[in-house]
Order: sequence, then structure tokens, then C-alpha cells
Amino acid sequence: MQGGYPNNLQQSKGSGIYIGAKELLFPVILCTIGLTLYLSLISLTSAPLVLLTVPLVLYDRAFMYPMLMTISLSQGAFTDTATSGVGTADASYAESLTIAAITPILAWDLLTQKSKIVPLRFSIIYLFFIVFVITGIFVYYQHPQNFAGLPAGTGKAAPAFHSIVKAIKLVFYLFFLRVLINYPEEILHKIPEYTRRCMPFIIIPLGLNLLLNGRVQSGVGYSGTLQLGDVHHGTFTSTLCALSIYVFITLFSRKPGVGLFTRFFAFGTIALVGVMIMMMGSRNGLLSFMILCCLGVYIHLVRRTIDYQFVIVSVCFAGAVIALLLSLNSPTLQRAVYMTDQAGGGDRTYYWEAGAHALSASPVFGMGGDETASIAAVARYAPSMVQDRVMHNTYLEAAVEYGLVAAVLYIAFVWFTLQWSYRLYKLALNRQEIVLAAPGLSYLIMMIAAMFVSNLWDTSIWYTVSIIFALAIRLVYPQWSDKRRIHTRLSFEQMKATAKLGSL
Repeated sequence: MQGGYPNNLQQSKGSGIYIGAKELLFPVILCTIGLTLYLSLISLTSAPLVLLTVPLVLYDRAFMYPMLMTISLSQGAFTDTATSGVGTADASYAESLTIAAITPILAWDLLTQKSKIVPLRFSIIYLFFIVFVITGIFVYYQHPQNFAGLPAGTGKAAPAFHSIVKAIKLVFYLFFLRVLINYPEEILHKIPEYTRRCMPFIIIPLGLNLLLNGRVQSGVGYSGTLQLGDVHHGTFTSTLCALSIYVFITLFSRKPGVGLFTRFFAFGTIALVGVMIMMMGSRNGLLSFMILCCLGVYIHLVRRTIDYQFVIVSVCFAGAVIALLLSLNSPTLQRAVYMTDQAGGGDRTYYWEAGAHALSASPVFGMGGDETASIAAVARYAPSMVQDRVMHNTYLEAAVEYGLVAAVLYIAFVWFTLQWSYRLYKLALNRQEIVLAAPGLSYLIMMIAAMFVSNLWDTSIWYTVSIIFALAIRLVYPQWSDKRRIHTRLSFEQMKATAKLGSL
């Protein structure tokens, strides 16, 4: 076995859709995932998707991440979604039920395998966030104006319940990370590989459902946008683009087994993502798609010949021009032009100004740990004609709700994660297994998009962080820590030798 892959996976590392000895069963599983997702979308219930997830995880633990991300991505399209009452589907019974169902499986795995401890530099982050969540709810009830942001019919205990759920999920994320680092390396390798192979079968049902059954919505300056149920289009499109990096890896794969049909299938999937972005009217989605395309092309130009780079850049530039010409009348470009030229950028500027006022009034502990605190800040400090909404900036929302200390911690957490993502990227380049860098690239896209949407507790981000940390701890951290320790010791030895020579 080389590079952590089991023998059956090694024999067909570049097969595109099939995986070794499972080449007859695996495409059936992929098609089943796609059909089940589409059935769940058209029936507006998550039950088929949840029922499929459990046996898939029992069959192969590597399916956990792609299935959890699928549920997180599509949760707002189901009628059995629990919403916050402010227009954003931020919690799903499907996700909660899936977590409850797979937790005993994870606990069994942890009890029956070696129990490595999560390094303190990683685990302490989760513990700090739990502390901020707990203190945030006490601060929340010190600001009576926060209750004005509660939806009609919602009791005052609802924010406390939301905070308890957040704390429980943080515990689950840390538990999930610990289980992941105790798996054999071949399972950790298979997680991004399975995600890469699953992505077209997840994106295509979502795209077909949006185009065939999407809810048409129009506004001032634009018309004909399509919405997928009650999903927040900014969050949905940025997560969609983040996951689409796996499709780019298939498109530009350097493995000999990836054939023309597989590449055409990947290209069609990327084109469908572009169509979805252009139809949903999301400026954040358009930005995320541009970043996706730039990253997806760039990572495959590194360490390639100048001739190859020139050809690929030329083809991509021509494709971008053609795509732009075809999209001139799209709802997304209509909305982007209107919001820029006529609406002064939209209401986001008012949200951010309101957040700055709220932060200056309560800089240390913020206004309280719940979305309704951000809504109350907008209601209090924004002009009356502005609809009361959340901050539309994850970093500012962290500051408004939990205070400057928590915001600084969150930014440090993002930077820490990106550092380990970059180390994974370097490892992936050296091993020529770029799929190992995909979770980090996904995270980068989501955190850039987080400047324009409120994604502080978005589960897809936290799942991705767990995968990044797990891969980093198993593949990078041992060599990194040894290297630092050796260098430090040698430095002191050199200092002692220099001092001894000087005394002579």
C-alpha cells in the first residue's frame, strides 16, 4: 500500500467513476444517491435522503462527509426544515436526525479502535467557542431590545435553546474530529476521493430541480430569478461553488485512467453550476463562481510546462468571454448591475453600518449570541426603510453578537485553518494527489463568501474544518511538529557551541 490508499483503490486511482474491486457496485451507489436526492427534492421531504445515509455510512465510513454536506447544502429545500423565522433555513431536522443516527456508529468506531487524542492546538478552539456560546446567551438577555427581533409567536426561551443546540453541535464536531483521526489513513484518503466522485451526482439533481421546479421570483431592477425552496441563495451558491472544486479536480486530472467521457461529464457539471448561479440572482454566488474557476484552473497549472499553461489559460479566457456574452441577460447579472448602479450596493451597507454602531455600543461582550441580536441591531441603527435582517457578514456578526474578543478568536481560527489547508496543499502537490487539498480549497471559497453572508454556524463549514484538521493531523502534523522540535534543539545546540567557542 502506498500513500495511504488500500490496494483496491490504488489499482484504479484514476478511473474517474469506478473504484477498484467495487467498480460494479460504486456507480450504482452514486446513481442511487442522485435519484434519492432528486426524489427528496421533488417530494419536499428529507426522509429518503436520511434513510439512505445510514446504510451508506455503515457500508463505508468515507460516505459520511459527502452525505452530510449534501444534507447541509439542500436542507432549505425541504418542508420539514426548521427555520429561524428570519428567512434563512439554518437548521434542519434532516441534519439533526442524521447526526443522531450516525453518532452511535462513530462512538462504536472510537471504542473499538486506538484512541488518539486531538492535539491541544486543535481541540482548544472548539472549547473556546463553547465558552463564547454559553456566555453569549447570558449577554443576550441583558439586552431587552433583542426580543424585538424574535418572530411572531416565538417565546423568549428560543434563543437559549438555539445556543444549547450550538454547544451540542460544537461537541459533536470535536467528537467527529477525534473519530476521524483514529481511522486508518486509507479511510481519510477515501473521504475526499469519494466526495470528488459523488459531486456530479449531487449537483446534477439540484440543478435539474432548480431549473424544472424552482420558484420564480422578481424584484425591482431584475426578474426571473429561481429559488430552491427556502434556501438562502447566498449561502447555497457559495457552498455549491465550494464543493464544485472537486469537479474541477476531475476535469483536469492527470491520472491516466480519467477518460474523455469522465472529463466531459465533469465539464457539463461545472457548466450546470454556472447556469444555476446565473439563474439564482446571487451576487455572492457569482463572486464565488469566479473564485472557483480561478482556483480550479490555477491549482492545475502549478508545476506544469509553460506551453501547457499558455494553452489552458487561452482556452479558459475564451470560455470566460463566451460565458459572459451568454449571461448578459441573466437574472444574476441584471440584479448585480442594478444593485451596483441604482441601489448603491444594496442594503448590505446599511447592515454593516448598523453592525458598526452596535459594536461601538457593546464592544466587549456584544449584544448576545443569537441571530435575533443582529436583527435587533439593524432595527435600531439602520434607516427605517431597510428590512430588518442579519449582518450579511460572518466576521461582523461574530463581533456584534459575541464581542470583539470572540471576533478576533474567530478570525484567528479561520487563519489557523487556512494555514493547515496550505500545508495540505503543499503535501498534495508533492504527492501529486491534488484531491487532498480540495477540503482546504472549499474552505477558502466559503470563508471569502462569508464576508457577504452570515455563516457563523453553517454546518458545512464546520464539517469541512473537521476534514481539514483530520487530514492535517494524520498526514502533516507529525512531520511538522518533529521538524519544529528538531530545529529548535539544533538552534540551542548551535548557540551553546558558539558560546563555548567564544569563551575559548
